[in-house]
Formats: sequence, C-alpha cells, structure tokens
Amino acid sequence: MKERACFDLVGPARGKVPIRIVIAALDETAAARPVLETALRMGELTGAAVEAVHVSEGPQVTPEWLAERSEVPFHVLKGQVVQALLTAIEEPQVIAAVLGARAPTGGRRPVGRTTMRVLQSAGKPVVVVPPEVVAPSALKRLLIPLEGTEASSRAMLEGLSPLLGSKVELVVLHVFTEDTFPPMLNHGGYDLETLGEEFITRHIAKLRSLHVTHIELRTGHVGTKVTEVTGGQVVDLVVLSWSQDSSAGHALVVHDVLGTSVVPVLIIPIENLPTVNRHEDLESVRSS
Repeated sequence: MKERACFDLVGPARGKVPIRIVIAALDETAAARPVLETALRMGELTGAAVEAVHVSEGPQVTPEWLAERSEVPFHVLKGQVVQALLTAIEEPQVIAAVLGARAPTGGRRPVGRTTMRVLQSAGKPVVVVPPEVVAPSALKRLLIPLEGTEASSRAMLEGLSPLLGSKVELVVLHVFTEDTFPPMLNHGGYDLETLGEEFITRHIAKLRSLHVTHIELRTGHVGTKVTEVTGGQVVDLVVLSWSQDSSAGHALVVHDVLGTSVVPVLIIPIENLPTVNRHEDLESVRSS
C-alpha cells in the first residue's frame, strides 16, 4: 500500500508507468466492490491498466484487501476528498475514473455530493456505478443516447472513440421530445427508420473505429426511454456527454439517467459545446 499526499502512479512494476490507466475510487462501503469490478471491465474495454485509490480522512478500515484480491495496485490519498480525486484523475497516464454513485436508484439525488462535484470538474471521462449494479463479465454492448445535432453528436462520439481498445456493439438511442420532434415526420414518405439510417450515415459512419449495431429512435421522456432500453435488452454501459453545466435548465438528461440507470454510466466531459437548433440540424439530415 502506498500512502501519499498526492497521486503518484507506479504501476504493477516499480518504476514502470503504464501508458493508459483507469483508476477506481474505492470507499469503505459495500459499493467499493461493484466500482472495482466495473473498473476492471473498463480496463479490458480500453486496454488500460487498473489502479485503485482511496482517500483517507482519518483512522478507518481501507478497502485495500479488495484491491489485493484482484491484484490491483492500491494507493491511499490524503487531503480533501474531491480535490484528491481530481488530482489523481488529472495525472497524464489516467484516461478515465470509476466512482460509486453513492445514492440509491430513484432517490432524490441521482449521485452523492462527492461524485457530482468530481463530475462537474473532471477533465476526463468518469464512470458512475449504481450501488446495486452487478458488473458484467465484459463491457460489450454500449448504449449511446444522442441529441441528433451535428455538434453534440460529433463531440461525444469523438470523445468515446479513443477510449475503445476492444470491439464493442453500439446501440444509438435518440429520443424526440415535443421540442425536438422533426417536422419532416409529419409528412408522408418519411419515418423514424429512414431518419435513423440517415442519422448513422451523417454522424457515425465517418468514425471507422465505431461499429453501430442499430439505432433506436423513440419519442417521450429521455430518462424513461433510456431505462426502457436498458431494461428491454442487454446493455452493459450507458454513454453520455456533458458540458459540466449544472445550472438551472441544464444537465437534465444527465441527472435523469444517473438517477434511474441500473447499469454503469460513462460521462464524457465536452467543453464549450455550441448551442444548435435541433430542428434545423435534423432537417439538414433530410436535405444532405
């Protein structure tokens, strides 16, 4: 065990730092187990090594035994919890972090304060693990809810592509609300299936490293539809992008999905995402 005021990765062999690392933030509760198991699956997905961290605020039992059982290097960090975790995440070798949601599904708060503050500030992808989740044997099938706009779709997919070190199936979900329902669908000769095929061609086909199994286009409430899809078919991981703006009227989808998802959720931070008129962008799919 290594106890440090700041994070210093040394990897499985002393003096040798893995090029890519996924860190698992473990606490002293039962939630640590699914966090570590999900981190191990993320390591397989990304081709990265996995290391565990625990922020110690005083004398207490640490989850070192859990890391040792999985032969994962374990680091004890000192200092304020959020800042210590953010410092660890910003290490250049770290490509992603895995944290526990710290709140029961369906509760008033989708994630605990610590995890939310990390999500708001981390400059790298973070996986949030519901406390009751049973980690899959592998992260093979990913659900990607997209807005359908050129800017947001491209930014999120380009953020996901570098993380993938193994072949996966992507299920793309677009949920139309009253504000985003394409006017073209009110006219004959155009349906959701046709729009879905054109959406894949426009937004995803250019990224050759991503393979889309199929696209789901639905209408209604985004969080509800994500829950329906994850409950109705095998999905190992939900992937969302977020501008990290949690002010009123923002991050509604992120909060909703985090509050209802029964599978881990990967949040990819997207900075300075421009505002795009969804109707105009979907119309451009038709005219391209």
